[in-house]
Amino acid sequence: MVKLPSIESLALRLKLRHLQIALALRDAASAKEVAAAANVSESAVSKTLAELESQLGFRLFEGIGNAKRPTEMGRQVLPMMEAVVAQARGLAQTVMDVRGGHQGELRIGVATDMGKLSLAPLIHGFNQAQPGVVLDVQAGGYRAMADLLLDDKLDALVCYDAPELIAPGRGRLRLVAPQPLVVVANARLSPLAARRRLTLKDLHAQPWCKPRPGTMMHDKLTALFLRVDLGLPPRGIQVSDLLLTDEFIRSTDYLVMLPLAAAQRLTRAAEAVILPVDLHEHNPPTIIAWQRAAERHPPLHLFLQFCGAPQDGKTIE
Repeated sequence: MVKLPSIESLALRLKLRHLQIALALRDAASAKEVAAAANVSESAVSKTLAELESQLGFRLFEGIGNAKRPTEMGRQVLPMMEAVVAQARGLAQTVMDVRGGHQGELRIGVATDMGKLSLAPLIHGFNQAQPGVVLDVQAGGYRAMADLLLDDKLDALVCYDAPELIAPGRGRLRLVAPQPLVVVANARLSPLAARRRLTLKDLHAQPWCKPRPGTMMHDKLTALFLRVDLGLPPRGIQVSDLLLTDEFIRSTDYLVMLPLAAAQRLTRAAEAVILPVDLHEHNPPTIIAWQRAAERHPPLHLFLQFCGAPQDGKTIE
């Protein structure tokens, strides 16, 4: 078993330029290419690698002709070296931001209608509390946004909770509890608006703003009508944008299925009504998800602190 002083001693001897050269050798075709990119001699590259391998106590690479490939031990430690170098770059970026009076950039994705409704006041409050953080908010489909989060192209994602987000490497903060799903219609134009009792068969014959295939809401709407041996309503259009859906409800006789809070936003102005039919369906909780490895990124840390005190039904996992 390695004693703690030995670990500390090794950590003190490792230098960032050693790790950078090792990673460059892993990715380049030859040591000559690495030397040219680093503006040093090829012998200096070889010396740096030899110093690092001496400190580690094993070889990182084995020669194959003029190229090098990682040894088995090298394959185990090179990803960790890459993480250390990435963190050093992140530290450098933070230092530059602080020098310039900024607190860095926060990239937030939103992939749900409830997320869009929840995020605006949240972002406004955070922007007032932390004006030095540059905010970049992107909207898109769940799968595309989740891929951006997993590829470290987003710092946080506001979305419906999903099984693939439950993992040791990911954090999750509940923003909005599950909402009942309801059907909304134009209060003046829809022939169903004045009805006191409706069935799914009544709804099926009407024109709809239907969610796009592959989305959670599309699956729920399809399952809803399959329960009464009907397919997806044949009339209507596919709409993925919440604001565009709102406009259709305000000006046409299209129906739409929405979480209760989103529906109530339309009914407050008396432009729309919630139809009297119990769907017996809820959407999942709305959450903020993030990669735990990025929690120390200062803007993300500030945002999670701002959002995350468990209050008003919010819980962190």
